[in-house]
Amino acid sequence: MKRGNNIYHRADGRWEGRYYYRGTGKYKSVYGKTMTEAKEKLDKLRKEAFTPSRSCHYLVSDIMQMWLENRKSHIKESSFASYQNKINKHISPYFSRLKYSALTVKMLEKFIADKTANGLSAKYVGDMVIMIKSAAKWAEINHNFLNQVRNVELPKTVKKETETFSSSEQKALFQTLNHSQNPTAIGIKLAIYTGIRIGELCALQWKDIDFEHGVLKVTKTVQRINHSTDKSKSAVMITAPKSDTSVREIPLPVFVLDELRRIKGLDNAYIVSGSEKIIEPRCFTNRYKSVLKKAGVPSKKFHSLRHTFATNALQQGFDVKTLSEILGHSGANVTMRVYLHTSMERKTTCMNLVQKIA
Repeated sequence: MKRGNNIYHRADGRWEGRYYYRGTGKYKSVYGKTMTEAKEKLDKLRKEAFTPSRSCHYLVSDIMQMWLENRKSHIKESSFASYQNKINKHISPYFSRLKYSALTVKMLEKFIADKTANGLSAKYVGDMVIMIKSAAKWAEINHNFLNQVRNVELPKTVKKETETFSSSEQKALFQTLNHSQNPTAIGIKLAIYTGIRIGELCALQWKDIDFEHGVLKVTKTVQRINHSTDKSKSAVMITAPKSDTSVREIPLPVFVLDELRRIKGLDNAYIVSGSEKIIEPRCFTNRYKSVLKKAGVPSKKFHSLRHTFATNALQQGFDVKTLSEILGHSGANVTMRVYLHTSMERKTTCMNLVQKIA
């Protein structure tokens, strides 16, 4: 018969208390002549189990690799490759032969300072710190190892102003694009009229445009994945988009649909290559920069086309929720944080609306 919290009265007359070790799939039992004795022993066992062990024979690199292998089935291949690259290139070499039990807050703070001083961005270093803290939490839950870095603060990042093309730059760019109907020009136009990401654009095939309903379907992305620190071992792959919300349907303006109908290729052809061969984002970026140079427009990242679309959309009256879904953001709050600010050009226009007081 079961009494209390996982305490049983056995057939041999003894009382048995059982404790389940989380993450191991194992139980440990204690025994007593009375239920009270068994309960006291079980309470002591629980207390010991909840006291993390300071003893750990694993190295920091061992814990990181064990954590990553545990995460492998839960993350995208590109994310796994990115994490593995950070571990191999930065985390394992830095902590070298350091025992995990010796890792402290001060050591991780020095790691942050040194990596930042070596030119890595606060965002990149912060991502590595998040990985280390996540691994420490995993080691505590699954192996009961003491987590000594839970209170390490992430490096502060400076929010960069989103870079967009001005009205005059957009006009100059389109004057050049309109003189050409090649795949590169079509790709750039699609980016500035839909805000699509470059990887998603490179993965677009003509069959992804539903001309009957006027919808562009985003279901995949192209990216180069590094499988090690050796750049020669990277590969261009078509994968799922950045997140679940990145899988989306974008209604296309009528004038864009009309232009696409006139140049439509075979269903399996990629729009920005004009054939069934993929063009990777890095290659398409080079073509894009050549177009900017030809148009006499200052060089900006390809992502600036996405920023420009979002800024134009807000100025033209898009509500944030609708824009968020078109961009494939995880929520409207992301859109607001990134784009809900005004340019100096817009501020000047608004201030000129102010009426003179007599």
